[in-house]
This record gives sequence, structure tokens and C-alpha cells, in this order.
Amino acid sequence: MDNFYSYSVLKYRHSVYLDESINVGVLIYFFNENRLIFKHAQNLNRLKLIYSNPPERVINHLFKVINEFTLKYNSSNEIRNLFFADESAKDFDLFIDKEILKVDSNSLYFTKSRLVENENLLSNKIIIDDLVSTNIIEIEGSQKLKSKETFLLKRFYDNLDGLDFERINRTSKKFYKDYILKNETGTEFKFDYAWQNGTLNLVKPLSFDLKDSRNIADKAYRNLGQFIDLQDEARDLNLRYDLLIAKPENKSLFKEYDHAINLLSRIDNSSLVFEEDIDNYSKKAIKALIESNDL
Repeated sequence: MDNFYSYSVLKYRHSVYLDESINVGVLIYFFNENRLIFKHAQNLNRLKLIYSNPPERVINHLFKVINEFTLKYNSSNEIRNLFFADESAKDFDLFIDKEILKVDSNSLYFTKSRLVENENLLSNKIIIDDLVSTNIIEIEGSQKLKSKETFLLKRFYDNLDGLDFERINRTSKKFYKDYILKNETGTEFKFDYAWQNGTLNLVKPLSFDLKDSRNIADKAYRNLGQFIDLQDEARDLNLRYDLLIAKPENKSLFKEYDHAINLLSRIDNSSLVFEEDIDNYSKKAIKALIESNDL
């Protein structure tokens, strides 16, 4: 068995009712070294872009627990010999279930393990790097996605450069940064900017420049659900949700992107502002803020 290794992918499942999940880690067992390796996402930016309020503390705590266990396992021959007396992929699944994470865990779970023969006698480092690059896409893609949404916000706010916000907000608040909105259960949703124009317009960036069509669909459905949940607040507080939209660079994803836009267009009390229209949108905000200041 020295030329074999087993691995299992750690996934985050946002909802037990939907068949959707995102890879956040991978656990590898090398038979030639009788050694466990655990690699996980270094940040959860990708997760936060797709889902609202993912349990970061829970996920990071599990990362810590697994890292500590693998360190203990690799340093103790007695433990290693006890757990893998019969070296098989099936035992690896049982081992994970018993010692690391129960199969019936809800939001975080390990996939059924795979037993792989190292036919080309690759080094363990090469195998690890390949499994990480193949399974933990969050590490590679998150910064690009975060930067795109930051760019959308910056483009809007830079157009407002020169406005005297202290004077504009002197008599009543008309422009906000980091506006917090609570739903009926008390869950908080943060909007980077908000500005008054009859309605209070809450600004949120949404980049659909994602890796594949499934992630675009996930993000569209998640935001659709979020804003349906916030419809009562929009009506009662006279709000409008202004979504700054960026399309994917990959043209093969345009069909799913168009479907996502169709879904978001169904949100009441909302406005979709596409990237090429942000300058005109900014001018409307400037006009409204200046006119309110002159009253």
C-alpha cells in the first residue's frame, strides 16, 4: 500500500435543503509515511461573496481542531498504529467520522474518501499541491472577486468626491457609510453606502465575475432570498435597494448571468445599476444630495 494515498474533501453546505456546497479543505493520508495532511482555505472571502453571514468562527474553529489533531496524530506512533491497523479507504472514512467530524454534521462535512494509486511515483508535495489547487478554489479566486466589488463601490464614491458631507448631513442625515439594516429577527445586513432621494437608497455591489455557472446561480438565489426577506423593511422604512452589477468576463457564463439578472429584477423596491451606468447613477445621487442641501 506504500504507493497509495487517500483523501477526502471538507465542504461547507449553506443549506441542508439545497444540494449545494463549497470546498473549504482537504484531508490527505499517505500510506508510505503513515501521515495525515490537512490543507484549508486561507480566507473565506469567496464564501462570504456567495452566502450571507456564513459561520466564519465555526469554520475557522474546525480548521484549528483538525490542524491540532493531525499534528498530534503525526507525532504519535501509538495513535497511528491504533487507527490504521487495516489500511483501507473504508477505514479512512470511519476514522474521519470517529475522530474528526461526524458524518451527520450539518453545515460542514467530509466527502466519501478516494483511494488513489501513485502510479507515477510523484512526491507527496506534488500530490498535495495538486489536490489543493484542484479542490480549494477559494484560495485562488477570492481576491479577484473582492477587488471587483470594491472597484464598483470605489467608482461610485469617487464620483462623489468634493461633496461636503458634513454640510449635507447638518440638518438631517442624507448620506451614510456602513448603513446597518436589521430584519424582523434582528439579523444585521450592512450596506456600504446609502443616500436620500425621497427614498433611502442602500447601495450594494454584486460581482458575477465568478468561476462557473453554478456559483453565479448560487449568488443570484442567495441575494434574491435576502431581499425578499427585506421587503417589509423596504416598505416600512421607505427604502430602495440599489445593486451595482458587474458581469462575468467569461462569455460562456453570459447565459447564466442573464438568468441571474432576470431573477434579481423581480425584487420589489430595487434598482439594478450595471457597471457602465455607475457614472450616471452617481450624477443622480450628487444632484439629489446637492438639491436637498439647498432646501
